[in-house]
Amino acid sequence: MAPESEQAAAAPALERCPLCGAAFDASGQGCRPSCPMAKGCHVVCCPACGYSFPQESAGLAGRLKQFFQKRQGAGRGP
Repeated sequence: MAPESEQAAAAPALERCPLCGAAFDASGQGCRPSCPMAKGCHVVCCPACGYSFPQESAGLAGRLKQFFQKRQGAGRGP
């Protein structure tokens, strides 16, 4: 039996749709596979409402979110 840390790493990260609030596994939820930019694209489609949005965990949006979270955490001193 695998340790819990390995199981957590293997579990898919859920994305939450900013429009309808549905939580879903973003793997395989690319919107337009025929798009020439689809290979490196981090845009996903919500299976509940069809809204397209960038994955927060990947790309520029994810890096900016991490940057601001770290910055807010560093601003709070003892």
